[in-house]
Amino acid sequence: MTTAAMSQSRIAAASFVGTAIEWYDYFIYSTASALVFNAVFFPKSDQVVGNFLSFATLAVGFIVRPVGAILFGHFGDRRGRKSTLVVTLLAMGIATFLIGLLPTYATIGVAAPILLVILRLVQGLAVGGEWGGAVLIATENAPEGKKTLYGSFAQFGSPGGLLLATLMFTVLSHADTASLQGWAWRIPFLISALLVPLGLFIRLRMAETAEYKQAAEEHARVRVPFLQVLSKQYRQVTVGTLAMAGGFLTFYLLTSFVLTYATETLGLPASIALPANLVAAVTEGVFIYVGVLLAKRITARGVAIVSAFGLLVWSGPAFALMHTRDALLLYVAVGVAMVFCGTSYGVLAGEVAELFSREVRYTGTSLCYHLAGVIGGGFGPIIATYLLSQTGSSWPVAVFTAAVSLLMALACFALPRRESTRSEASATAKVTA
Repeated sequence: MTTAAMSQSRIAAASFVGTAIEWYDYFIYSTASALVFNAVFFPKSDQVVGNFLSFATLAVGFIVRPVGAILFGHFGDRRGRKSTLVVTLLAMGIATFLIGLLPTYATIGVAAPILLVILRLVQGLAVGGEWGGAVLIATENAPEGKKTLYGSFAQFGSPGGLLLATLMFTVLSHADTASLQGWAWRIPFLISALLVPLGLFIRLRMAETAEYKQAAEEHARVRVPFLQVLSKQYRQVTVGTLAMAGGFLTFYLLTSFVLTYATETLGLPASIALPANLVAAVTEGVFIYVGVLLAKRITARGVAIVSAFGLLVWSGPAFALMHTRDALLLYVAVGVAMVFCGTSYGVLAGEVAELFSREVRYTGTSLCYHLAGVIGGGFGPIIATYLLSQTGSSWPVAVFTAAVSLLMALACFALPRRESTRSEASATAKVTA
């Protein structure tokens, strides 16, 4: 293996493996929220209220993620990408492991959901600092003209984590309800303790990025990166956030919310509903790479725009197919949606990172991603649950999904115009309307 190839392999591993582990931790929580936590931590509530509270704890993790982006973005921009990523991985792993040890509501009462929320806050803070650093480890080490490709390395962590988390719960779904709610749900959380050392081993071997080293040598670091972003690059934050929001919303509605919708509203067993997440993980992973390949021909911006309109158009048919209660059509609904989620997700990491100057890039990139997460993954399932409970129909959920996808499309039009063969060495990109 050549030195260049070895370097690329290390960059890809450092960006992907740690992100996959963190997303595994995050997805086992979202899956447990849909299948178990309403009974384990909120048993006094009726089913709708229990689901709402369960998804609310999921939302708490999303809401605090922008805080994590500001906090860890500050250290990532001032102290370095590598050391910050080591801290986020440790924080996520410890919080996830402790969730697996939590007493239930039946054991300690209201203290159980309170402790759950506290650990969820730690998870949210850690993920808030994870993604931006993982993307920059890759893009700031990318050869000229390959930032889109290198940015996609971190994006593969999402389907990788989802696949591993879903496989875990698919195996556990064959247990009886008493076992699942009693002890089996803890297994995926406890296994996190075995995965984190792998991520640490890979990340500790990774060198700091060349662009950060150059900024440090030139003393081009900002005292408070968040204030710089807020005062001078707020337009980039708006564009980057909305560009990612539609993909987030569709992804979480069709991986977390759909588990509750399929099992409780449509009456499908978890053993049928859970494979929909396997379909989502595999399809998204494949089309992340397809999106990168397409970007070479029609630019990353063009791929993102087409993907946004695809999500908009597919929102109605997706929920209509799910409502048939046919397992195959459920998988088709999820799979087609993940085509557009994957292609947009694969190219937007590099595009959003290039919106910001290097001295605030960790903070700005992380803020965009996690504000989009609040809109799509935090409030999305809660709003969908409310709309479903009030109307008894999935059509309002489909309209809500289409509206956010339209905003995503408009934001993608506002991304900078770059040639598909462009030099991507520029540290700053001006947003054009």
